[in-house]
Parts: sequence; structure tokens; C-alpha cells
Amino acid sequence: MKISAKRMAVLNDHIRAESAHDMDALLAGMTTDCFNDVVGVPKPFVGPEQTAERYRKHWEGFPDFTVRVRRVLCADENCVVTENEWRGTHLGTFLGWPATGKPVRMRAIVIWHFKGDELWGETVFFDNASLLKQIGASIDIPPPFGAMKPATFKLDHPPLIGHGEKFE
Repeated sequence: MKISAKRMAVLNDHIRAESAHDMDALLAGMTTDCFNDVVGVPKPFVGPEQTAERYRKHWEGFPDFTVRVRRVLCADENCVVTENEWRGTHLGTFLGWPATGKPVRMRAIVIWHFKGDELWGETVFFDNASLLKQIGASIDIPPPFGAMKPATFKLDHPPLIGHGEKFE
């Protein structure tokens, strides 16, 4: 299915606002019942306030965050699917992981949901294990036999001192 010029403009504006950390422009390009669903996060961010919270958390974790669409994979009457790449330096807490100062480059699959030509929301799939590896985390997975135990995670080095704390 061919993607309308209007939808492509909406996607380009959204990506530009996300990379510029321009919350007003980002939310202005979405419907009033917008959402952001990051797979691996316990529940979707629904509505403008929660959607804004999701972007703020990402930008706090990666203050130099930028994103680009590498290619459009497919589209139908309600969705466009893209392969994206985002980059940034892990200078703040992200998904509960304290800052490490390490650069991160992530590829993601994004399903962009539309209502007509208006952006309703996005569902984001990315490889959390790759993210953890890039920030220096290690994962200890218990053997597949014996008593069931959860995997444990740890960072290879302490976080940056003072980052993310208020200095008064």
C-alpha cells in the first residue's frame, strides 16, 4: 500500500520533534487520545500526559537522544511499520538503570498507528538485551534445570556520581 504524502509528513514531523526534544510539537502532531506502547514496559502510556512522560523519561536517560527512520517496511489503512535507529549517551536513569555514560545505538521496529492521516500512537519493539549490553550490564541466567530462579542483572561499573541528583 502506498503511504500518503500527509502521513509521511506527519511521521517526518514527529521524528524531527522527538530528536529535537520538542514536546509541544511532538504532542501537537498526535491525536488527543494518543498512546505510546514500548514492548517490555509493563503497560502502555495512554493520553497526552502519559505519552509526554514516556518521552521525558527517554530524554532524561539519553539527553542527546536522536532518532531516524532507516526504512519503511510496510503500510496498511491504519498503520505504517518502520525500522528506526536511535542513538544517545546513557547519562540518566532509563528503564530503572542508572547512568553509565556509555554511548548507545539501538535499532527498533515501530508500528505507527493512524486515525485517518492523524498519528494516534506508536508501538515500539527493541532488543532490551542489546541495550543492557551497550550500557555495560551483565545478565546471570540460571541453569534450565533444578529450582526456578529469576535472572539477575548488574552493571559492570558504578554509575556516574551525582548525575540525576539535585544539587542545592
